[in-house]
Amino acid sequence: MVDRNAQDERIEDAVAAVLLAWEARAAGAAQVEQAEGEVATGLASLGKEKVLVLDMAGMTGIEEAVCSRLLKSPPATNGTPAPTPGREGDVDAVG
Repeated sequence: MVDRNAQDERIEDAVAAVLLAWEARAAGAAQVEQAEGEVATGLASLGKEKVLVLDMAGMTGIEEAVCSRLLKSPPATNGTPAPTPGREGDVDAVG
């Protein structure tokens, strides 16, 4: 019986640790989503200035594919409407 109680306690501790870690993961994912929205807003501003994705990547150090993906994602709003990414930032744009 003592072994069973000890095992039950270890299981409960493990479940609690998993749940805490899962909550931390969810909070981290929300922070990543917010940060990516802010990056998308900045990249959209660069696109409005007719900066090509290749150049955005060079200026920011963010991979070109990531810049392209973020330009297609919704920008951060922070409670106010954000600029819409311009087509000038698309990979297909050649300048």
